[in-house]
Amino acid sequence: MGFTEILMILALALILFGPEDLPDIARTIGKVVFEIRKATHELTKEFQSSINLPTDVLNKAFEQTTSSRVAKPHSPQTVAINSKADEELLTYEDEIPDDPLAELPSDMVSYEEKGASR
Repeated sequence: MGFTEILMILALALILFGPEDLPDIARTIGKVVFEIRKATHELTKEFQSSINLPTDVLNKAFEQTTSSRVAKPHSPQTVAINSKADEELLTYEDEIPDDPLAELPSDMVSYEEKGASR
């Protein structure tokens, strides 16, 4: 809308409603426009949060998994990760005893296989 169009609308409103009622009408229109904008903003905000919720959950989970691999310098996570890195890592071979049956009581274990004895 151009400046002349706005002046035409204001002049028409002044002629139709008169100078006494024009401030009340303008105030009422302002309140209605404010309420409409407020409701529209709340709806937009609600829709946006419902759309972003799954994305936010996935991003947070992704950040947690990647932050455990690569820590930022000088962060509390760096200290925890570095202390874990200092621990000796166990391999699969370290966990397997030479004889898996050695831990069982001897009366429960039989090493006899088709005539073989121990």
